[in-house]
Amino acid sequence: MGFVKQEKHPLEYEYMQEEHLKGFDSYKYNCVDNSPLSVYVSHPFWNWLVEFYPRTWVPNVLTLTGWGFVMAGFFLESYLDYGIERNSEGSTDPIPNWFWFVAALCTFLGHTLDGTDGKQSRRIGASGPTGELFDHGLDSWSTVPFTITIFSIFGRGRFSISTIELLCVLISTQIVFFTTHWEKYNTGVMFLSWGYDVSQFGLVFVYLWTYIVGYKWFHFDMFGGIVNFATVFEIGFYICCILSLIASAYNVHKTEKLKQSSLLAGVRPVWPVLVLFASCIFWAVKSPTNVIDEDPRFFFFCMGTVFSNITCRLIIAQMASTVCDIYNLTLGIYLTSIALSFYSPLHEILILRVSTLIILALHIHYGVCVVRQLCRHFNIYAFDVSYLKDRKK
Repeated sequence: MGFVKQEKHPLEYEYMQEEHLKGFDSYKYNCVDNSPLSVYVSHPFWNWLVEFYPRTWVPNVLTLTGWGFVMAGFFLESYLDYGIERNSEGSTDPIPNWFWFVAALCTFLGHTLDGTDGKQSRRIGASGPTGELFDHGLDSWSTVPFTITIFSIFGRGRFSISTIELLCVLISTQIVFFTTHWEKYNTGVMFLSWGYDVSQFGLVFVYLWTYIVGYKWFHFDMFGGIVNFATVFEIGFYICCILSLIASAYNVHKTEKLKQSSLLAGVRPVWPVLVLFASCIFWAVKSPTNVIDEDPRFFFFCMGTVFSNITCRLIIAQMASTVCDIYNLTLGIYLTSIALSFYSPLHEILILRVSTLIILALHIHYGVCVVRQLCRHFNIYAFDVSYLKDRKK
């Protein structure tokens, strides 16, 4: 999905080709969300709540605001505990207790706005592929704040897990998200993971519980002192990941007619994300200066941004019914950064931080340009629904 042509404005690069736009013209939303928590709790609450929204509220603004709450909680926690160590055993300066109430509130609001944006869109007649892409694209970037913030409760050391283990937890979360869209790439149907709503309600509960009882409540061992609670919590993520993979494999297997013509075509989107996962684990384990411990925030955020960019391209491919790209510029820069860190170990932290900023700029440019290109194609606005009145006239 390279550059097709360049307009005068720097935010009007056209990343998508004509075949993508034609695919979006015929796209129909097809989603199955049948988890008991969604059916009996989340959706009834969202259906009730959205009726109070003014019809002038723009769905994409709800999406962006919800994502903003999630990221605000993450960046606030990063400011308070950059090294993910203030809640370690024996700490005399833990994360302020009020933060966990803020984290619960941000998570709840983020989840609620993410769940009601589509309902608001259908309610006012503004639903379309642009909003869905915008929603899922931002969701793909949220795996880092969800994972890192919750494990900050444990700090580091005796009652926590290592940063490499935390990386593996993050990867397990990303696998669940990626598999959902890979599944749709092959079946044409998005089967939402049962774990999503459970995880969101779980995060809110854990944050509120931490606010009430304090972080030290989580500093204990289990099974006769064999493992600590943080490790059991970590294993829970892996179990959810495995169950999601099994469910996806079953959904693909039972589909009578797959969208892709062969097995190789079906697994094509997986290669770049596998390279990302393998390379980031290699960097974390073999780093000359133990960079993941020295600057975990930048390490996780850099990897998470590359993951989001890869996933956004998969989302576009499955929505437009086109072949998914394998090459990714942000992944290329990431791999180059790893190579440079081994070539010049003394500058490894600097290489990580500079490459993160470059990858961040490229990812934002990609997202903005794609949304603008779709808005031009459909003759709509991303953050304004006044065009609906003109169409009615």
